[in-house]
Amino acid sequence: MTDSAQGFRITSLGKLRMKDAWRLELLHSQPLHRLYWITRGQGRATIRGVTRGYGPNTAMFLPAGTQMAMELPAQLQGIELALPADNDLGLPQTPFQRRIATIEGQASLTGHLERAEREISTQAPAMNRALMGYGLLISAWVTRETGDDHGLALRERSHRLAEDFADAVEGRFRSGAGVADYAQALNVTPTHLSRVCRDASGRPALALLNERIMCEARRLLRDTDMPAREIAETLGFSSAAYFTRAFQQATGKAPIAYRGGR
Repeated sequence: MTDSAQGFRITSLGKLRMKDAWRLELLHSQPLHRLYWITRGQGRATIRGVTRGYGPNTAMFLPAGTQMAMELPAQLQGIELALPADNDLGLPQTPFQRRIATIEGQASLTGHLERAEREISTQAPAMNRALMGYGLLISAWVTRETGDDHGLALRERSHRLAEDFADAVEGRFRSGAGVADYAQALNVTPTHLSRVCRDASGRPALALLNERIMCEARRLLRDTDMPAREIAETLGFSSAAYFTRAFQQATGKAPIAYRGGR
């Protein structure tokens, strides 16, 4: 992994798979913009409640705060680029996923990423200014590859409700709200919401909600020293015992045992 003080970070997907793959494979969001460049392998990604396949030469852009999950099969090769969450780079406000068909487009993005990674690894003077320059070049590449339709690249009319549900979950998953509460807020029945989620992602609404909550529970257990009872309260569980049962059902381990595996 290579890092800069200004929020730029480049990590190979192989390294992400080797350590805590769940951080990418379970539904989550991140405070930084992210661009994924898949060079080998194939799998599936769920972005804002919609699951699609990806293969070689696929670019995926996720604005900060976007809910997503991405499979990391053994043969997968590629790069994760994290970029500052501010919009100084002119990056899009909506996610996109696209296979880059032209040799020129593939070579251009690969070149920008390699030069940015080299800049970070050498820690040369004026590195942050250089990284901003590479960030602007990558932003320009995104604009040229997507044209005016980047906001529609993942959108199908039948899946808009699934996207709205994913956005709502991202804002409220710590509240203890259930599927019925989300359905009421979205002016649909729980049955209809689950049907649309299953069509868009292969999973009902409750499974998506539980996965997002359990991913955050894992993160808090691994990255903080919060007691399990405080995590339970933070995530809206009615009791620590209920949280422990739910976590053990999801992971096969009690919270204390899971934390001990750090």
